[in-house]
Amino acid sequence: MMQFLIAAPSSGSGKTTVACAVLAALKKRGADPCAFKSGPDYIDPMFHRAVIGAESGNLDSYFCGEYLSAVFADSARDLNLIEGAMGYYDGLGFTDEHSAYDVGRRL
Repeated sequence: MMQFLIAAPSSGSGKTTVACAVLAALKKRGADPCAFKSGPDYIDPMFHRAVIGAESGNLDSYFCGEYLSAVFADSARDLNLIEGAMGYYDGLGFTDEHSAYDVGRRL
């Protein structure tokens, strides 16, 4: 299983645009990718779904806790794109806890 994370230093950096372009390119090449969003977001997964024609999941280490890996494994495919939320290290308070970095580290 291959997985990769698209992240950026902050919100508004174009992560969703890049994620959707990568997903579209993968689909065009015959791949069957799965998409996830780091954190509680319902808008960006709708864009992912429009591109790949399948549900896009949320990987929120705060709400999923110790079950994060199981939530990922339940929906994962051979090729998995994870889009980070906000900045790569933007987490709970002024820490990297529950950030895109934290999600990637836990998987």
